[in-house]
Amino acid sequence: RTRPILKIQDGCNNRCSYCVIPFVRGRSRSLPPDVVVEQARKLASEGAKEIVLSGINLGSYGRDLTPRAQLAAAVRRILDETGIAQIRFSSIEPQDVTADFVSLVAGSERLAPHFHVPLQSGSDRILRAMRRWYRAEHYAERVQLIRRMLPGAAIGADVIVGFPGESEADFRATAEFVERLPFTSLHVFAFSPRPGTATASPGDPVPHAAMRERARALRSLGQEKSAAFRRSQAGRTLRALTLNRRGNNWTEALTGNYLKLRVSGGRPANEWCEVHVTA
Repeated sequence: RTRPILKIQDGCNNRCSYCVIPFVRGRSRSLPPDVVVEQARKLASEGAKEIVLSGINLGSYGRDLTPRAQLAAAVRRILDETGIAQIRFSSIEPQDVTADFVSLVAGSERLAPHFHVPLQSGSDRILRAMRRWYRAEHYAERVQLIRRMLPGAAIGADVIVGFPGESEADFRATAEFVERLPFTSLHVFAFSPRPGTATASPGDPVPHAAMRERARALRSLGQEKSAAFRRSQAGRTLRALTLNRRGNNWTEALTGNYLKLRVSGGRPANEWCEVHVTA
């Protein structure tokens, strides 16, 4: 209720071997830029301070339109033509995390320094089997670009463990890859087959016990990285938006770089506050 989601794109033209979305959501479709701006303006008039731009494949926004549009241009129009104080991006595929896109985020205090970039695997062999469009080192370059241009940004990732044929060596490659990159959060999923996909009937399934252990190990690593990022933010002064959750003399708030904080005092939701991170 404090951070409305504005869905500007749906569907997907990619054909990842594990994903059912193209079959159930169809091909990529985008809202025209004028509609995007109008909906953002409406949300601002209703009191929204932050909006989350979302899509199944958000980076592909506008490629289906005539004339073709670009996500960056639509974002600039929202910044120029509405009173929205902060825009956050839901998820961006690694191939769309370009220098221009990161520069766009770095160049405006109204764009949240928060990137969620699906990884899925750190093994090139598994990425090929998944029909992902990048390899591990391509992904690493994009994450390191974010960290160079925005040292305090949040960088999250999705990872799938137990993909059919994933060996212990493949998993170690993923764990080592995650460990060396500056992630601040990790979403870990155990593979499960989806009807109609290329892996609906996996020929080389990973045993459930191994899958659970791999998921546990990666989640533990993700928790360590999240804790390290939180510690690195101590001493900073940040702007945060109060949320609906509150307790005895505290209110939960969210910063642009996706830190959930407890701010002293009982405060109404959907208000900006300057917070000094003490611990």
